[in-house]
Amino acid sequence: MKLLSISFVTACVAGLFTAQAEINLIVTQGEETDLAAAFSTTDLIQGLIPTVLPGDKGWHPANTDPLDQLAAFTDGEGMRYTGLTGLLADYPGDGLPAKLLLYTLPAPADIDEVRVFTGNEGRDGRVFHTYTVRFSSDYGQTFGDFIYVQSHDSGTVNNNSFNVWRVVLSQLTDSEGSLARGVTDIEFNFYAVDNTQGQMRDPFGGENFFTGFDDGLSVPVASPLVWEIDVLGTVGGPKLEVNLSTNEIELTWRMENGNPIVQTASQLNIPDWEDLSPQPNMVVDGTDYIARIPLGAGAKYFRLRIE
Repeated sequence: MKLLSISFVTACVAGLFTAQAEINLIVTQGEETDLAAAFSTTDLIQGLIPTVLPGDKGWHPANTDPLDQLAAFTDGEGMRYTGLTGLLADYPGDGLPAKLLLYTLPAPADIDEVRVFTGNEGRDGRVFHTYTVRFSSDYGQTFGDFIYVQSHDSGTVNNNSFNVWRVVLSQLTDSEGSLARGVTDIEFNFYAVDNTQGQMRDPFGGENFFTGFDDGLSVPVASPLVWEIDVLGTVGGPKLEVNLSTNEIELTWRMENGNPIVQTASQLNIPDWEDLSPQPNMVVDGTDYIARIPLGAGAKYFRLRIE
């Protein structure tokens, strides 16, 4: 097993829904037994089928089995007997993703780790991966900043003469805690990675939009085989309780860490959550919080956003 420390992980850490201070990426590769983690069958997106977003390039012509397509990303199984699991379309274009996906979680969750597994029985450049991920906590109305992930430095070679890795795993975490909190939706964009000779390249022919770096290599044309996407975290956050009196609403909850922001919406069908302004005064007793809000006209819904 070979462990790499990767420099191509970037994020603007001031995003609306993120509280990350130091984003980390650990990459392992080789055979499945060399990887630092196995495919999960209990993660937050297990069994979910994503929405395919505009601009998606479809699938490689050889990938025709539905079980090797969207379902494969979250089935917890890795490569199927076909050898074509998760094979994305080639030639997406300069700086363009090959696959654009949106996962809507069954319930809001705090995201602790994102794992992506890519590989190829042919042991070539398709084992690499490059993707972006970003999070929403308002059901896809707005998103935090893109986090750009490149599994290996540009120029890394995997072919019959060098390395000969079968599978790659990247693990994205935040050393200070969650990658994002209260997440309802996750967007992934996957890019081409290889020039067909087993050489890793970033998606851009010139300067990389996400890193500001030009790797000096032409645009990759071959896309990866995405065996599995795992998102690990915790469903739910602090439990918000509401008590109503004649003149005010009292919100109470218990939490240990973070800065709570009270948000409000007038309906839940397609909620338009906004930070309550001004924020209510909060009485804090250890881990117990109390916020009192004057009554107003019309129905109101409340939730917490934790920074």
